[in-house]
Formats: sequence, structure tokens, C-alpha cells
Amino acid sequence: MKVIAIDIGGTNTELGVVDSENGIVEVASFKTKNATSFDNYIETLLNNIKSLTVNHDIQSIGIGAPNFDSKSNEFRPVNFPWNDLRPFNLKSFIEENLNISTYVVNDANAAALAENRFGIGKKYPSFIMVTIGTGLGGAIVINNKLFDGAFGYSGEFGHTKVDHLSRQCNCGSVGCLETIVSANGIKKTYSLNMKNITGVTPEQLPTVKEIFTRANQKDAVCLQTLEFTFETLGTKLSDFIHIINPQAVVFCGNISKSLEIYKSKMIDNCEKQLLSDFRGKVKYEVSDLLDRKMNILGPASLAFDHSEVLI
Repeated sequence: MKVIAIDIGGTNTELGVVDSENGIVEVASFKTKNATSFDNYIETLLNNIKSLTVNHDIQSIGIGAPNFDSKSNEFRPVNFPWNDLRPFNLKSFIEENLNISTYVVNDANAAALAENRFGIGKKYPSFIMVTIGTGLGGAIVINNKLFDGAFGYSGEFGHTKVDHLSRQCNCGSVGCLETIVSANGIKKTYSLNMKNITGVTPEQLPTVKEIFTRANQKDAVCLQTLEFTFETLGTKLSDFIHIINPQAVVFCGNISKSLEIYKSKMIDNCEKQLLSDFRGKVKYEVSDLLDRKMNILGPASLAFDHSEVLI
């Protein structure tokens, strides 16, 4: 069985043909913002899908899309640069034009589907995924089923609140966990730790990658920055675990690749705040799909799930 998987990203839109036995067999991509309008983007997307159907018998299509509302079945892009943006039903549009069953999921939830079918998540029927990158996202899988909430937005761990935190979040609120645990949050913490050190201009501030490197070299400010980041995450993980009671917490996203050094501090801070009935039972894992096109495998998992039900 073959499906087409699509990841709609702010920079690139990636497509892949995924075979249920042989994995990813063909890939394509185009620059999302090269489109002259939203309508032009949709047309470009459709043409790229058509190209992949020429040499493959496609059973279904899965799409990971930002700001997807599962109740209305509408893709609601907000961060793209076109004036004609509007809620759009991708599922209906593609099915009407190609007569191929199409399924859409929020992009963060797509990663959890990939983990559940192809990754560490296969060992754990119930887990939460925490995605640490530019921002902080998440997803919830219960008994091998994605729990996406009433509107497809469950797992927004990054917008839970940290006590006594006054940082402004891009969402418009104040005190969100994402303002600490994310690439942007790490840089913010570093700059605050450096504010009393003279002779440093904003241009001289390190990248997140450099902060991790310097911390490994025992730079005091970088160590303090990252320890604060992951101790805070550990505290909030205890909240998530108390509410959801998962078998495992699975970390993904670029920053998760560097998590191992701070994992023990994070876990210790989490475990000491758990009720005794919870302690020592949850597994903390870094995804093994980080370098395996998770963004394609997620929407593919969605398509396979639906196709297998039909069979």
C-alpha cells in the first residue's frame, strides 16, 4: 500500500510517497512562501501531489497542517504572508480534484502518529510527546489513539503557565512555558543572565547551539541557562503526568537532540514532585525518528491508519 504524506511548513512544504513495506520511496518539496498568494500556494500544492500520482498507485493522502481545526475540518493558516488567507478545507479540495481519500491533522499531532507507528512510541500504547524547537509543542496518544481534543489542538503544553513568570509570549499571553523551554526561551534566559555583564552587544550573543556547546565546556552562564530551562520543564512535566498518567514522555524537536546531558536533572525535578503512586513508573525517551523524516512519517501514519480501517 502506498500513500502520499504532506508536511505544510512555514519555510518548506514537503511531500513523500510512503510504502507500507518499504518506507519513503519518493520525496518532493517546494518553498512555501514562494507562492504569490494563498490560492497560488494551493494550486502549487495540488500540482505537486498530481506529479507524485503519475508513477504510483496511491491509496490515500495524509497532511500535517498548522492551525488545523478538526471540528470544522479547516486549515486556518495565520503566519503566511498572503492577503487572501482564509479558512480552507484541504480535504474536500483535494478529494474533489483527485478523487483520493484525504485526511488532515494538526502538524504537532502528526509527529505523535509517526512515533506511535514507526518509533519508540510502539513500545508505549499511552504516551505524551513534547516537541522542543523554536517553540514548544506536544501531543497525546492514549491506547494507541491520538487524542486531539474537540478542535484538534490538544497537547499545547507550551502555553501552560509558569508561576511568577512575566515573560510575554508570541501567543499574546504572559508566563507561558514556551517562553522558557524553546530556542527563543533559551536565548531570552541567556540574555537575562548576561544583563549585568558589560561589554556584550546583542550581536555577540551566541546561538542556541553555541549555548549548548559552551555549557559542555563548563561556561557558567550557559550552564545556568540550560539547567534553569530543563529544571523548569521537569516541574511542568509533573503537572502533565498527573493529569494524563502516560506510560512515557517522548521528546522530539531539534533541541531534544541535545537533551541527554540535562535529562537526569529534568527527570529528578519531575519525579520528586510526583505523587508516590506515579514515581518511577514513567519512562522518559528521546525520539529515534529525529533524523528519519518524522515530518513525512507522521502524515503517512495518518493515511495508513485510515486506509487500514477501510480495508
